[in-house]
Amino acid sequence: MPRTAREGSWAEPLLSFIQRYPGVHLREIRRRLGIPIGTLDYHLYRLGKEGLITVRLTGGYKCCYPATVAGIGGPIPELDQEMLALLRQPTPRALLLHLYLDGPTPPAGLAEEIGTTPPNLSYFLRRLEANGVVVRYGSGVERRVRLVDPERIRHVLQTFRPLPEGAVDRFLRYWSELHP
Repeated sequence: MPRTAREGSWAEPLLSFIQRYPGVHLREIRRRLGIPIGTLDYHLYRLGKEGLITVRLTGGYKCCYPATVAGIGGPIPELDQEMLALLRQPTPRALLLHLYLDGPTPPAGLAEEIGTTPPNLSYFLRRLEANGVVVRYGSGVERRVRLVDPERIRHVLQTFRPLPEGAVDRFLRYWSELHP
């Protein structure tokens, strides 16, 4: 009897994780599940070959999506896949959530508000602009950054659960709160 991609010690937990958290990238899977990178690549290949998942390069990250999603009945639409890939990364997630909750914001204080450096913010703003997610407008003190489609952010946030906060994430958050 031929083996399937779902057989093996890592295949089932990997598939389950991707189904629960679509858009998660390869390094995050490795970190969260503790799967050796070679084993992870092998199982992603096998799961993809069987049509259970797709792996897509988005913004320099290999992001994984289940072939079908409960509640959607099919694959995740491409625009939602792109948004999920962004929301699975800490800095873009913080930036997009800030803009969603607070609306158009001057870029000057945005780096400090989301806890990143100005060069890092600039990098992600360029990426988000190139993907049509945010737009910068105005000049001087009137300069602002805003979401192009806040409803798309809301839809993706309501449809797909966020990754649970890990122990390292909690420690870093508490540490930064203690030492501002």
